Formats: sequence, C-alpha cells, structure tokens
Amino acid sequence: MTFPRRTAALLPLLAFALAACVTQEVKNRATLEEFKQASAGTWQSASGAELTIVPVRARMVTDEAVYVERRDDNGVVGRLLNLQIAPDGKTIVQRALTFTQEGQWRNLREQPELFTALLPKDVRPAGTCDIRVSADQNSVTYSCGGSSPEAFTRK
Repeated sequence: MTFPRRTAALLPLLAFALAACVTQEVKNRATLEEFKQASAGTWQSASGAELTIVPVRARMVTDEAVYVERRDDNGVVGRLLNLQIAPDGKTIVQRALTFTQEGQWRNLREQPELFTALLPKDVRPAGTCDIRVSADQNSVTYSCGGSSPEAFTRK
C-alpha cells in the first residue's frame, strides 16, 4: 500500500512542475508574438532605405519567424529570421538565415505563401540580427551581420 501513497503524494508535485513548464511556454510564445506584431510593417530610414518586416509561416525551417527585406539604392537584401527566446527568458535571439538560391525566392514579399514551400536545404545560417522596437512602436533600429545599427520610422 505504500506505493499508491507515494504516487499520490508525488502527483501534486508533478502537476505543479508541468504547469510551470506550460506557463513558461505560453509566456515565451506570447513574447514572440508580441515582437512579431510590434515589428511588422514598412519602415523608412533618413537615408531613404526601406525596411519591410513580415511575420511568416515557414514550418519546415522554423516555428517562429519574420521575413526582413531591406531596399536601398544598392538593391534588395532579404533574410528569414528564426526567433527564439534566449536562455535568460527575457531577450529574443534573432538568427538570420539567407537563401541558398536568392533568385528562386525573389518574390517572397509579394507571395508570402512561398514560405510554406521553404525547406532546410533552401537556407543557410548567416549570423544574428538585432531589431529593436521603440516603446511607442513608431520606430525600430536594425542591424544584421555586424552592420551598424540603423534607425527606421514607421512609413
């Protein structure tokens, strides 16, 4: 009879541990969703560069992602950012992925449904990016691959 008593005594502890995990997972998803919604849109820099950030579904590559496209006089650079909560539980790690065949994925902004066809072989790691949204959500700073941070305002 001691086995059922021990099991019964451990059940509340197990339930508490599972609830804590579920709660943290829910918080992490909410943090990522909040970031995606706050950063989404088209942004303009003082130099005339345009930054477009779009939450996307690329399930075969990552669960949480945004597509970032920067346009200026030198051309267009597009990246997929894999978003993850850092081990500290407070910051969002933005891992950049570039496309192995750029030409194949040129119209992603106009045709976001193409992301559903994206496979792991279609991207490669390209360092980290840093998008920071202002408190009023009317501006962002953006840097990627070691570039200097650049300020953009909502267009």
